[in-house]
Amino acid sequence: MTTLEADRTASDPDVDYPIYDADQHYYEAADCLTRFLEPQYKSVVKWADVGGRTTVIIHGKQLMVVPNPTYDPVGAPGSLEVYFRAQNQGAMELRDIVKMQPIQPEYRDRAARIARLDEQGVEQTWMIPSLGLGIEEMLQEDPESAIAIFRAYNRWLEDDWGYDRDGRILTGPMLTLIDAEAAEAELDRVMEIGTKMVIMKAGPVASPHGRPPSPADPKFDRIWAKLAEAGIVVAIHAGDAGYTKYLSDWGESPRYTGLKSTPLTEVLSVAIERPIFDMMAAMICHGLFDRHPKLKVATLELGAAWVPELHRRLRVTYGKTPQLFGRDPVESFREHVWVAPFYEDTITTLRDIHGADRILLGSDWPHPEGLASPRKWIGDFVDLGEADMRKALRDNQKALTG
Repeated sequence: MTTLEADRTASDPDVDYPIYDADQHYYEAADCLTRFLEPQYKSVVKWADVGGRTTVIIHGKQLMVVPNPTYDPVGAPGSLEVYFRAQNQGAMELRDIVKMQPIQPEYRDRAARIARLDEQGVEQTWMIPSLGLGIEEMLQEDPESAIAIFRAYNRWLEDDWGYDRDGRILTGPMLTLIDAEAAEAELDRVMEIGTKMVIMKAGPVASPHGRPPSPADPKFDRIWAKLAEAGIVVAIHAGDAGYTKYLSDWGESPRYTGLKSTPLTEVLSVAIERPIFDMMAAMICHGLFDRHPKLKVATLELGAAWVPELHRRLRVTYGKTPQLFGRDPVESFREHVWVAPFYEDTITTLRDIHGADRILLGSDWPHPEGLASPRKWIGDFVDLGEADMRKALRDNQKALTG
């Protein structure tokens, strides 16, 4: 049903079946936050000129998760590969590595994207927000507006892309736990439409005051129970997790700036490894999977480098205090969590510790930090062997969402 993408070369490793891609992105329309936003919240979101650049202001704060929310121009797919493979031998700045291009039709138009998937040899993709993953942290002091904007965004998403119109493109409405009752109401609404997944950012639950609750706090159990019983995948993706606040303790700026970082920010991995490690540890140690044994979680654009260390710490802690766990936490982690590694990760290590049936391909296309084509990832999976490679490239995602 599909053809291979034209920009692949004859020397690239390949397989003779269409692949599944758990992490592609759309670029949001300019009115994604406001098209369906109730009038009383319209003042919360504004477009503005800041220093000669058009940007979005949310609750009086500049959106920083993407450098250019107009997306025109936008970074070309795969143009940052040399940086993320840690091969920046020329010591170039990110702005000098990334290649820019005009926004392409398939980045915003569903029909054009389907045609592109055919060219890429991708049978099904999960499509993830871009700027949408930066708004929760900006609204944590105003839960009412946060819920309204998430609801408006999810309605825009259904309008422009659909949650699952034909099994080719699956999108996930965003879910925030900032207000448990409102989150459950929004979940009921999108379940009625037929969503097969929801999107959450990695990191703590946003809280306007006091100590934030764990995502596994029993007050959220009605939400988790509905997700588990319906078989809806909880896709946790990189975004603004609020972890940059810890940088100020080490003399760094706490301002979130997307891809821009300092050496210490990169080493501490406050945007990627630290938030997802902590979030998964909280879910496991606070008994979420014990109470909801059918719950399915996928971690996307968060890599796999954190997985072996979490396995080690869970194993050691269980050995010290088995009486504090409902079951072996390592087995719970393996059973409930699917992981999409980065192309710079050693995927055989992930397979050996976490299992071949818990690996997903997530290309991040068309973001510049991904690769130029989803099938260009195949070479990074070859060492798994044919059977395990097919699981990672196709069968595992197919089992999750059909």
